[in-house]
Amino acid sequence: MAAEGTIREVGEDLVLVELAGRKVLVSARCPHRQGKLKFAHLDGGRMRITCPLHYSTFDLGTGERTAGPACDPLRIVDTLPAQDAAETGRTGA
Repeated sequence: MAAEGTIREVGEDLVLVELAGRKVLVSARCPHRQGKLKFAHLDGGRMRITCPLHYSTFDLGTGERTAGPACDPLRIVDTLPAQDAAETGRTGA
C-alpha cells in the first residue's frame, strides 16, 4: 500500500480507502479473481486503486477499470469527503 493513503477493512465485504482527502467505501475483493484489496496499491494523484494479485486498476470515483485483466468494474458503495465520514466507516449508503 502506498504511504499516501490508507486502506482499512470494514467488515468482511468492504474496505474503506482514505486517499487525497476522500473516503471511499468499496468492495473488499477485486472483481477479477477476488484479490484482497486491503493489500492494494493506491495512487492519490489519479484516485486509483490497484489489486495486488493481477494488477487490475480501478478509478475510485467511478469504479471503472483503467488497466489490467478485470472485465467488471469495482463496486463503489459510497464516497465522502474525509472529514464527513465517521471513524467507524459510516456512510450515507
